[in-house]
Amino acid sequence: MHPDLERCLAIVLDATKDGGAECAVRRNPGKWSVVEVVEHLTRAFSGTAKGFERCLEKGAPLATSTTIKQKVQQFALLNLGAFPEGRQAPKHIIPTGELDLSAVISAVRRDLARLDESAAKAKQALGPGKMLDHPVLGALTVDQWLRFHVVHTQHHAKQIRQRR
Repeated sequence: MHPDLERCLAIVLDATKDGGAECAVRRNPGKWSVVEVVEHLTRAFSGTAKGFERCLEKGAPLATSTTIKQKVQQFALLNLGAFPEGRQAPKHIIPTGELDLSAVISAVRRDLARLDESAAKAKQALGPGKMLDHPVLGALTVDQWLRFHVVHTQHHAKQIRQRR
């Protein structure tokens, strides 16, 4: 598995270690539970894998041009690890809240493996250039996408620790 995705798995496992049923409880009605945070992460991993798979099906990257603002945001997030607070998650990665901790941990393992495979295939078949758009950051390469997932997972691991 790609080192960035191994890092994502390690972060999730560490943040949820020895978690039980209490991880599904929302202590603050306006905030996701620990399980919901992890479900959000696995939906993000799966969504990126689906995007790479669409690139492979088309036989071409699906990236569009990037604005100056997006390039600045990419630099801040990917190079400095600065993940903005308070941004609303895209609808397709909002958790359902229907799973338990063991189910979402299994989903993380499955979806990281799928992302690893699709990322490697996309990079090998289509090259190292911009591959797929992020809804806020714009076009990213495969490597940038994997780095994004590390920073995103670290951001949510802090939330998990606060909620536990």
